[in-house]
Amino acid sequence: MFFYLFIDTVKNICNKTLTFKFKRKRLLLSEKYKNSKTIGYARAIHKEYEYLEEQIKILKEEGCSLVFSEFISLDEKIKPQLNQAIKCLSEGDQLIITQLDRAFKNKKECLQTINKLINKDIKLRTLTGFFADNESSKANSLIFKILYELDNLEDKSLGERKKEQLLRRKLSGNNLGGRPKISPLKESLVIRLRNEGYSYRSIRSQTGIALSTIRRVIIEGELT
Repeated sequence: MFFYLFIDTVKNICNKTLTFKFKRKRLLLSEKYKNSKTIGYARAIHKEYEYLEEQIKILKEEGCSLVFSEFISLDEKIKPQLNQAIKCLSEGDQLIITQLDRAFKNKKECLQTINKLINKDIKLRTLTGFFADNESSKANSLIFKILYELDNLEDKSLGERKKEQLLRRKLSGNNLGGRPKISPLKESLVIRLRNEGYSYRSIRSQTGIALSTIRRVIIEGELT
């Protein structure tokens, strides 16, 4: 009898020692986003009533608890209802549109919004299969950020080129609009005379063209 009591005592001690409560350091996605919202956005141009209603119906069937919609041109810089939809989204939420052109007029606008949403841990999905989020694929997030930076690079490079062109025109005495003040025939005459060794003043006396214009034509000819 003593032997069996001893065995039971040892079992109880072992069970109490080995029993512990498992606690995750991080929440599962299902737990983290259990209160997340799915919001839809629909857009159509003026009088496309059926098209707008069709988008709203599809978005609701996709599980959108709320759908923001508006009649507005794609080229409008500010889309009030789209902005309102984004304001209602928080971490873990999802924005759904039927396709990208319902919300964005070009690549730059699309990338700007995607990066804005990703930084807030908000998903963007279209019914055509496009998906962008920050949690499921860090690689996707990095790709979107790289594309965004490359797009910014193109804009900055273009802006710098324009500044350089304006500076050249200003230094050469040309108008900022960039239009020549004399005809191409007179420009070629100025360049020919200069190549033949005539001074600026001599060219002015022969052509009647202002010195500043002569100087601009010659400088631009050297740059090309």
